[in-house]
Amino acid sequence: MRRSAFRIIAMVAAFVMTVGLATGCGAGTSEKPSTAETQEAKSEGKLKEETAAEAKDEKTKDKYVIGFSQTGTETEWVTAMSTEIIDSFDGASQFELLFSESQAIQENQIKAVRSYIQQGVDLIVLRPTVTTGWDSVLMEASEAGIPVILAGRRVEMATGNVEDYSLCYVGPDNVRAGEYLVEAMDKCCEAMEAPVNIVVLEGTVGASAATERNTGILNAIEKQDKLVIYGSQSAEWTRTKGKEVMEAFLKSAEAEGVKIQGVLAHSDDMGLGAIQAIQEAGMEPGKDIILMGVDGARGSFEAMAEGKYNATVENPLGYGPALLDICQKYFLEGQKPDSWVVLDNIIWFQEQAAEELPKRTW
Repeated sequence: MRRSAFRIIAMVAAFVMTVGLATGCGAGTSEKPSTAETQEAKSEGKLKEETAAEAKDEKTKDKYVIGFSQTGTETEWVTAMSTEIIDSFDGASQFELLFSESQAIQENQIKAVRSYIQQGVDLIVLRPTVTTGWDSVLMEASEAGIPVILAGRRVEMATGNVEDYSLCYVGPDNVRAGEYLVEAMDKCCEAMEAPVNIVVLEGTVGASAATERNTGILNAIEKQDKLVIYGSQSAEWTRTKGKEVMEAFLKSAEAEGVKIQGVLAHSDDMGLGAIQAIQEAGMEPGKDIILMGVDGARGSFEAMAEGKYNATVENPLGYGPALLDICQKYFLEGQKPDSWVVLDNIIWFQEQAAEELPKRTW
């Protein structure tokens, strides 16, 4: 009897051990190889960046935080761009927009972008002050898994391809805008005999918009034989500097016996500043000297309606709706945008100003 009991106990013990081993083996074979393989993949750099589809699949939050880094408030157009973007995101319950402006100082802007990275925002919109010097901070954003959209201005990287560190670029073709300026000037100077001496008021040195618009101007100038560039200098986008640089051009031209007949400005604010210098020199802007710029600011339409300004190439807005659409499709639908979301330029001439002016919102 006692042997039977021992035999039963031994059999039960053996059964329990067998089940335990089987269970242990089963758990081991069905377990996901997470820790070791993930660490190995990380060390070998094999983990892929999160795709737009993964961003959608992993959506667990009610709101996505977007950090917008603006250059500053240097022109009417820049202020209007900021307002449009802020207003667009204000009406979207799925997104919260953080805004900062850097007073057109790159160091301030880099600090702002790093602050967004530290806060763990979901996406950064950057309108860069200048073209270069962004390598480190763009790489930091990439390492943090935060996509970056470049808005209105491009970036050049010394250590990589910018398209690998940005989701897309949103903005117009600034080279074409420069070509439009020359075409408009040529049209306004049809009745003048060659050569027609013009000056160029450039944007901030190193800003992609300034570089590209100047490239367009030079491309178009080379294709015709009437317009001649007497001088070209940065006026830093502002009316104050536009007036100052134009005064210097007028003085040097007078000393050299040269008559300046036209002004091409990379921004309307600089062109409007030039109006003041021309008036103070005793000449009629829009008649004695043909003026035009890029932006399509309300001030340029007011000056055209008064006959003091001849044309403007509209640097289009539309950033607010475009950026919101990109964010909605990217985060909520898993759709990645095209590498360049194009906003189109339009040329406006003096004769259109009176009718168009009441429609201008900025």
